[in-house]
Order: sequence, then structure tokens, then C-alpha cells
Amino acid sequence: MIGRSSLCGFVALGAFLLPAMSFGQEEEFHHLTMSAGAGLTTITGRDAGKLDHGANIQLNGGYFFNRYFGITGNFMFSDLGITRPELNNLNQPDGGARTYGVTADPTLRLPLGRGFSAYVLAGGGYLRRTVEFTQPTLARTVIFDPWWGYFGPALVPVDVVLGRVVSNSGAFDTGGGLNIPLPRTRTKIFVEARYFKGFTSNTDTTIVPITIGIRW
Repeated sequence: MIGRSSLCGFVALGAFLLPAMSFGQEEEFHHLTMSAGAGLTTITGRDAGKLDHGANIQLNGGYFFNRYFGITGNFMFSDLGITRPELNNLNQPDGGARTYGVTADPTLRLPLGRGFSAYVLAGGGYLRRTVEFTQPTLARTVIFDPWWGYFGPALVPVDVVLGRVVSNSGAFDTGGGLNIPLPRTRTKIFVEARYFKGFTSNTDTTIVPITIGIRW
């Protein structure tokens, strides 16, 4: 399970290994930055045996006051599962969960030369967690298939929502990553890991999103 120690190791790897690849060349500075990425969200904390790993999408925008310090706004969506033992324990046939997070993160950027940079961030904001229990079934609908020339009724698989639990809460996050420049452009590839904790009802929600994306 990925936790805080793995996150610290991830940041340390960038801080100590990538400088060996640089030669002291200063990168071009821009005040505004935007990024988009996707990746894996892992579960840690008390939810580790209840929620299952899933995928995430991340959108960011920020303003840097100088080459080193700025404020980044972050939106993240994670689509998660519910573990089979937990479903069996609750006597539910199927289900899933999702989280939406919005944070503001003071960010420290560390130029490494030749366009490479590492960064660390910490901040807080809002988290919405939705857990749904579902049951697969068939629904009748009308379809048109021009290939077969068929127009008429058909049965399609759907999920019926048996129950839904929604929790809104404050949250904090911390993390770090690496910016890797692409040749002859200001666009960069970033690799990032965060520790994200929301103070949701009954039990806190703790996730570790690992994201790869593009930054401008």
C-alpha cells in the first residue's frame, strides 16, 4: 500500500537524481501555468480494506510570483471501487465510489537545470465523497441499428442504484513531483504523487493519487 513514506521517497528521488542530468542551464520563467493529467488513485488509512483502487483525472492552474514560489489551484476526480469483502459484509451485490476534490496549494518549485524542475506543495480545500450500492439488471429501450437495418425494442444492461451515501468535508493535501521538458517547446511532462485526506463523516477518506500529464 502506498503511504507517506513512499510519497517522501518519490520527492527525494527527484531532488537527488535529476540534478545529475542537468548542467546548470536556467529554464525560461512564466508566471502562469496550467496542467492536465490522469493516473492511478490508491487507498490508504481506514478505507484501505473498504474502497478499492481506481483512476483519477486532474486539472490544475496556477500563478508563480517568481521562479520558485506560487499558488496552484487543483481539481481532482477519482473513480473508485468497493472491495468484494466489503460488499459481502454489507450484503450488497455491487457498488462503487467517487471523490471530487478542489484545493489551493502553495507550491515551491526547485529548478534543476536544462528545463527540469522538482516541486513540493501543501494546501487544503474541499472534498466530496459519494458511495453507491448498485445491482446489475436489464432495461427495455428502443434502438436503431443501420448496419442490420433494425429498429425496435431491445434489452440493455444497466445498474440500478440501491443506495447512495454522500459526504462533503474539508480536506488537506501534500505532495510533490517532477517536470520534464519536451524538446523545442515550453510544454512539460509531469509526474506527481499526492497524499490527500478528507474529513468525511463516519470515517476519513485518505487517498494517494499518482498522476502523469502535460503542463504548459
